[in-house]
Amino acid sequence: MLKLDVKKLLLLQAKACLNTNELAKRASMPRTTITNIVHRKRNATPKSIGLLAKALGVDVSELLLNEKDN
Repeated sequence: MLKLDVKKLLLLQAKACLNTNELAKRASMPRTTITNIVHRKRNATPKSIGLLAKALGVDVSELLLNEKDN
C-alpha cells in the first residue's frame, strides 16, 4: 500500500514556492483535498499521490514513506 510522506510533500511544495491553492491548481485537485491529506483527515489515494508528484515535477517515489518508516 502506498503511504504519502506528508513532510516530503510539504518540503517539495516549499522548494517549488507554491502555496496550497497553487499546488491544487497544478494538480487539478480541490484545495480542500490537499489540506485534508496534509492534516491527516483523509488518506491519499494512489491517484492523488500521482497527481501531486506530477504537479511538483518529481517521481512518485519521492513522496512516499520509506518502507522502514512504516
